Amino acid sequence: MPSTGVLVILAIIPAVIIIAFIYYKDKAEKEPIGLLIGLFIMGATISVIGAVLAEYTLEKVLDEVAAKGSTAYNFVMCFFIIALSEEGFKFLVLRLKTWKHKAFNYTFDAVVYAVVVSLGFATLENILYVVDEGTYNIALWRGILSVPGHAIDGVFMGLFYGKAKYCQCCGDNSGKSRNMFLSLFVPILTHGFYDFCLYMSGTNNSKDMMVLFFGFEIVITITALVIIHKTSKGDMAIPGMGVPFWQFPAYPYNYYYNQQPYQQSYQQPYQQAYQPQYDQTYQQNQYQQYGQYGQINYQQTQYGQTLYQQYGQTQYQQYGQQQGYYTPNGYTQPNTSYQDQYYGQNYQQPYQNYQQQDYAQQGQYYGQNGYSQQYQNTNYQNNYNGNNGQQ
Repeated sequence: MPSTGVLVILAIIPAVIIIAFIYYKDKAEKEPIGLLIGLFIMGATISVIGAVLAEYTLEKVLDEVAAKGSTAYNFVMCFFIIALSEEGFKFLVLRLKTWKHKAFNYTFDAVVYAVVVSLGFATLENILYVVDEGTYNIALWRGILSVPGHAIDGVFMGLFYGKAKYCQCCGDNSGKSRNMFLSLFVPILTHGFYDFCLYMSGTNNSKDMMVLFFGFEIVITITALVIIHKTSKGDMAIPGMGVPFWQFPAYPYNYYYNQQPYQQSYQQPYQQAYQPQYDQTYQQNQYQQYGQYGQINYQQTQYGQTLYQQYGQTQYQQYGQQQGYYTPNGYTQPNTSYQDQYYGQNYQQPYQNYQQQDYAQQGQYYGQNGYSQQYQNTNYQNNYNGNNGQQ
């Protein structure tokens, strides 16, 4: 008969291998080891104790209302007592420990957390079964089927749990509620069906149920591996959890944008277009300096609605009525229709520093799409109005 120590090691090894695999697949940002250890311990203690107490109590009630060994008894026992109790307490630990944790900032993190909690539960359960039976055979089969089965339930739980967190941070409350429900409902289904097949095959000695069981086990194992691969490869940063803006993926709700289109749309696009035409009115070093400044202003006004409205509707109209401006089409004389003519999205730019500059020595040109350049002209106050205008 194998020693207890050897059986305990054999019962722990499957969980260690699966956790190492899941940790390896977490490519974007590794989770804190302390957090994972805490989840494992809580899964092996709180989840196990809670599930045992719930199962014991509910089984006593079921024995009073249904014939033990019947199909109805097995169905209720597997889905509404065992699966609901075990997955419910796993989910409770997961929710209490990770939902507001600062490390939970990517969707694949949820898969890691859920699998670790599930394997904490499975490890203690496996140790108790293996030591009680005292055979290598039980250790082998439980290491192949039972422990990975708990991990697979954790993969489904983590998949929807991560989506629920993402939806909440995007303001999608209905999506959060839907995915939160699925993060508990789907593992209960897979866990319940797993146990139901075993209960029915043991009760009726049915070979058909065993064939169904192994077929189901193969399907959910492949499905879980695909989910792990796709979720790891397409790991999404969760908005509002400290992840830089440029790591946000494109998302159907359109609350956040990719960096790549942002860079392509708002990088300095007018340097080649305006430099040949106005190269006599400013110097290259000033153009580059204030070109960069203009780009920053444009990004602020484009994505900061408050700043956009402030300068677009107040100060811009104010200066548009007091004096003309040098535009790509020539010098525009002051008139009250100026704000109607140039009050488009491309011309609503801040002019807060305009009055502070010496108008006789330094002018400021705001080109299309908010690109700022500075030019100097000591005779600017005397004349420049298109072909022959006066200031």
